[in-house]
Amino acid sequence: MTERVSRRRLLAGVGTLGLSALAGCGSAAGSSTSRLAYVRVANWHAEPHTVHVLVERDGELVHWSSHDLAARDGQITTQPLDRTWADAEAEFVVRVRLDDGTTWKVFDLASREGDCYGVEARVDEQGSIGVWYEQSPRQCRTATDQSTD
Repeated sequence: MTERVSRRRLLAGVGTLGLSALAGCGSAAGSSTSRLAYVRVANWHAEPHTVHVLVERDGELVHWSSHDLAARDGQITTQPLDRTWADAEAEFVVRVRLDDGTTWKVFDLASREGDCYGVEARVDEQGSIGVWYEQSPRQCRTATDQSTD
């Protein structure tokens, strides 16, 4: 189930991110732009979890959602996020948090060399959150590229 976040909750979470966001302000010299093809969440753990996801595009918050994921019972529970960001190159940062935790895992596309990525926030078998990525997934290709497959 996808939960839309209230403005109050959004502002509280953004405030929590304030110091970590400021810490990266001086690192723009080595940054590059890329496209973000997709973000999805997955639960590989035997217990249910809620995964919170933030997507920033050029420093602006363009997505925040929470996903209640069922426990793994033979099959892995995976949910794609509604894509609320533009399909154009930018400096993307994806942040994920597990349940009521206060620590965010960060995947900064600007520190990568590729031109397009897919990202998965995954609760592993031990119940820890991690960020996995795929460079140049099929969703990155244009309609012309896909028609030649």
